[in-house]
Parts: sequence; C-alpha cells; structure tokens
Amino acid sequence: MDDGAALAADGRSLRAAFPIDPGEVEAAIGNGEPAQTTPTMQAVGALVRRLRDEARLSLASLAAAAELSPGLLSQIERGMGNPSFTTLIKLAHALDVPVGRFFVSETKTGALVRAGEHPRLLLAEDNLVYELLTPHMNGRLGMIRARIAAGWSNEAEPFLHEGEECVMVTRGELWITIAGDQYELTEGDSLTYDAGLPHWYHNPRDQDAELIGAMSPPSF
Repeated sequence: MDDGAALAADGRSLRAAFPIDPGEVEAAIGNGEPAQTTPTMQAVGALVRRLRDEARLSLASLAAAAELSPGLLSQIERGMGNPSFTTLIKLAHALDVPVGRFFVSETKTGALVRAGEHPRLLLAEDNLVYELLTPHMNGRLGMIRARIAAGWSNEAEPFLHEGEECVMVTRGELWITIAGDQYELTEGDSLTYDAGLPHWYHNPRDQDAELIGAMSPPSF
C-alpha cells in the first residue's frame, strides 16, 4: 500500500475525533482522492513538527519510532488528511507527550458536547469503540462510553498506561482482568483500578457490551 492509500485508510478509522466538517473529510478521503489540508489538521501537523524539532529528531527517526512511514508522517506534518487515534497514540509515545496534546483545547468555563457530537475513537478494527464524553483529552479527567463487540478480548495485547480508571457496565456483561485477577461485571457493576497494571477486557456473551469509564489523567 502506498503512503497516499495508507493515509486515506488511516483517516477513515477516525473521522470524528477532530471538529472537522464532514464535507471536508469526505472531500479529503471519502472518495479516495488526495488528502486536503484543514485548519485543525494544520495545527496538529505544526505541533508534531514543533515537538519533533524540540526533540531533535529527524523525520525519518520519528517515523521509525512511531512505526509510521516517512511519507505518511510528512503528510501529517503538512496538515494533510485525518490521522487515526491509533496513529496519534504512536506519535505521542514516540515524542513522550500525552496524546491529549493533539486535541483542541477548550478555553470556556464549561465544555458542552451535544448528543451525537461526541468524538468517536475506533480501536481494534471496530471491536472496541470509544466515544469521548469529555470534549478532549488534555485535561485532568477523561470520560468515555465504550462498546465492546461480542466475544472480543484484548488479552493478547493488554492495556497498560498511567493513571487510575473507574468503569461501570451499562449493558451486557464484561470480564475485566487486572494483573491476573479477574472480575466479572454485569449491568450496573463498577470497578476501579490502577491503569498502570496490565488489564484487559473480555466480552463473554454473543451481544455487544457497553460501559462508561473515567480516567485520571486521560491516557490510553
């Protein structure tokens, strides 16, 4: 797959994590046409370039550290396309910054997100879908609503990141394992744990499960 196709595929996996007009995204990636520059992505690209310069990394070095192609990273730095949340996580880890640095900051006293406008973060090939309830991830608290596909488990690749998490199952059943200790949660049950310990989810049923979770600080 060439860099242009990779960027287009990458963008389809996370269109709503940034406040970009759907028409702009469709024009950029929906029809397989060359990616276009948007104001928000220009800001993200400029930030990536600045952080890379501050870290004294070449484009090729950062691309290798983030497991991206140099061509894809170059397009991101120029504000082209719409990188996926997974790509932003890789860049954040490679640059040693919180992934929330790439999200637009809210400067008002309150941050209202209307129903249907919450950013969606698609992970694990749509088996795990996060919907941000907070407007971004660069504050001290992050909240998500998650859908876990029937039968899905990430035991092979456990989550491991800083902070503390609390989750409550709102539909179905979910088994959560924390450093080898398994907890079986059904609707209404909640679990709080240290996210710095390896943890994974398993949906044992043949229907999707849903949860609401809070994390401090926000991280993945």
